[in-house]
Amino acid sequence: MDTGAVVSVSWWAIIPLIVVGSVLHFAYDWSGHNRVVAVFAAVNESYWEHIKIAAWPTMVLYAALFVLGGASQPSFVPAATVALYSIPVTMIGVVFVYKAVAGRNVLWVDIAVFGLCIALAQVIFVCLLSGLEADVLVVVLSVFYLVGIVAAYVVFTLRPPAEPDVFIDPITYRYGVEGHADYEAAPGD
Repeated sequence: MDTGAVVSVSWWAIIPLIVVGSVLHFAYDWSGHNRVVAVFAAVNESYWEHIKIAAWPTMVLYAALFVLGGASQPSFVPAATVALYSIPVTMIGVVFVYKAVAGRNVLWVDIAVFGLCIALAQVIFVCLLSGLEADVLVVVLSVFYLVGIVAAYVVFTLRPPAEPDVFIDPITYRYGVEGHADYEAAPGD
């Protein structure tokens, strides 16, 4: 797959990525609270979990594109890495600004921001893929950063930091899987 095909697929994937991310919002409940599904799906209403359901489908798309020919493009991994990091930065930045202005969360704005984050990540990916001249050092550094963000999505779902803005569920005031409204601690926990 050449750069033009990767770019085309990236544009066409925006709506499916938003749909898949939206489905992941409910997948944890649908799975009967499966811990493997918890890594990929939203386990509570925290910002982190909403970032995660935007990032995982995008990561899967990039992995597929990499296997289908992106590996031959030196700028692919750095472009994908920067795009994936743009999701949490954009979501937190935009949500915190609009919430400061509105004074509260507004569901339709939250949904629009979710779609915006995915679309912006694709724009960044396409621009960097097409315009970045990446050398070996940039690719290697990108791989380390990519591994770091993937590890964060796994670890911070199962063991989130006790941080009051991004990781706490605004409904239950708990974190991670324990932040889910239906969570019941096992005896001895």
